[in-house]
Amino acid sequence: MTESTHVLPRWCAPASRIAAHAYGAVVNLRNARFDRGIGVRRVARPVVSIGNIVAGGTGKSPMARWIAQWALERGMTPLIALRGYRSKDGRADEAIEHQSLLPAARVVVGANRFKTIAAALARDPSIDIVVLDDGFQHRALARDLDLVLVHGSRPNFDGGLLPMGWLRESPQSLARAHGVIVTHGDCVNEQLDAQIAMLHGRAAIAWCAHAWDGLDVYHAVDQRRCSSESTEWLRGQRLAVWAGTAMPTIIVDQVRACGGQVVSVPPLRDHAHYGCALVGRLTAAAHEAKATAIFLTHKDWVKVRVDSAAVDLPIVVPRLRLQFAHGEAALRSLLENLCPKR
Repeated sequence: MTESTHVLPRWCAPASRIAAHAYGAVVNLRNARFDRGIGVRRVARPVVSIGNIVAGGTGKSPMARWIAQWALERGMTPLIALRGYRSKDGRADEAIEHQSLLPAARVVVGANRFKTIAAALARDPSIDIVVLDDGFQHRALARDLDLVLVHGSRPNFDGGLLPMGWLRESPQSLARAHGVIVTHGDCVNEQLDAQIAMLHGRAAIAWCAHAWDGLDVYHAVDQRRCSSESTEWLRGQRLAVWAGTAMPTIIVDQVRACGGQVVSVPPLRDHAHYGCALVGRLTAAAHEAKATAIFLTHKDWVKVRVDSAAVDLPIVVPRLRLQFAHGEAALRSLLENLCPKR
């Protein structure tokens, strides 16, 4: 199962090519303006931005949580700020996920990050550091550490700009980042590292994989949870994978690598909204495929659980952690230089 290099169907190629050229021109003009410092404002705390140059799929939210957890372990109070793409009723799926997994962190959502963060700082002066989840293109807010994530096996450096391809901006924009981190990479790939060095000016700071170190299995009706410290439960299961993410095949590949048999992957939009009716239809499709369980990422689970009474199959949610193959100490050093221990 491979990801398409095109966002739109191929028959749209002529129109999408024209749209991509127009989009690229706008991005270049916008970047030129910010390069001159026009419209850039600073908040009264250190800001770390986590971003990418493609439309999703690199693991920005797990990295934002890793940095927030680093701050918490040092006795600091982190604020995770995000735009809240496709948020509903003022709530974004990533925000709900962040707050669920890191209850001690502060989380705010708003398209105008400067105003949103400034208001949060006024309400809570104990905040020590701001982490922007998906901030590379949000250049109106000054940042002290600008980190860009690159997918280890899908860097998309030779892809097209939106909507023809998945790139938000050209790979040459990596040059303005303070550092590049390769995700979904369990070892250093010298060829990719050389590409990054050519575009960014330096090799990647760190390489890490998204590892599942356990599962939470929620049983039908009563949501009774059974936790496992390994992924062995997946072996031999027939799984319907509900993945409202930009690149669901990443999740499907991981499920298969753990021994699960994927029998259904319904098409869902990135940041999908569920609701009782959709959950009911997805459950019926899972039964039709003779699934023995539903597999969800935590980001999807925080939305589905509201309507999970319609699901009469076990729901499996992996516990994710970043596993560094290289450069964890270098990344920690960058953060410590930004926020020395008090």
